[in-house]
Amino acid sequence: MSGLLNRLVSGAASALSSSSRQLLGTKTAQVQNHVSGFKVKSMLKLRCRSCYFVRVDGRLHVECPVHPRHKQREMFNVKLLW
Repeated sequence: MSGLLNRLVSGAASALSSSSRQLLGTKTAQVQNHVSGFKVKSMLKLRCRSCYFVRVDGRLHVECPVHPRHKQREMFNVKLLW
């Protein structure tokens, strides 16, 4: 009996919240997939099995197709400018 009561109460609550959104004219928030850029580090390391090293423009990068937050980039070496 309590399961039926819980479903009835939750159904009424969801109906009330959706009708109030329609009355107020507000939309539900969209979730955005935000991917940050490279982390700049002096010592790079592979964080998971799918991470791999790539050399781009003389710098060492770590790329990861599974976890984009694992992307890393080597610091810029100022001594090479002199």
